Amino acid sequence: MSWVTDVLLIFSLGEVWADYMEPIEADENGESVEEPLPLRTINAWLIKNNQQSLNRWDEYVNTGKPMQSRIYGGAYNFLKISEFVEVVKAQPWQEPQNMQLLIKDDPEDRFTLYTLST
Repeated sequence: MSWVTDVLLIFSLGEVWADYMEPIEADENGESVEEPLPLRTINAWLIKNNQQSLNRWDEYVNTGKPMQSRIYGGAYNFLKISEFVEVVKAQPWQEPQNMQLLIKDDPEDRFTLYTLST
């Protein structure tokens, strides 16, 4: 049996330019790939909980201009949603007001939006 949860994590480019950025791997051209600390921590939690890392989606938009935000997503079987939301919210976001987390759990018809805005 399957119980799928769709996840979208959207944050500003300010996270990409933050001081806590560090190279973590190389892409197919040997160029350094950098990920912000919050994303690395979120992905580590997912892996620890027998899930896959979030996939980057914004780099696949081909409309003549690059997106001005980073978008990551995934579909997860039996994701511990409340724990996952707390992990995302607990991160040291540089621009927390610009972070959005969208989650659609089976059998919901639409996404629920989580933000850090006050």
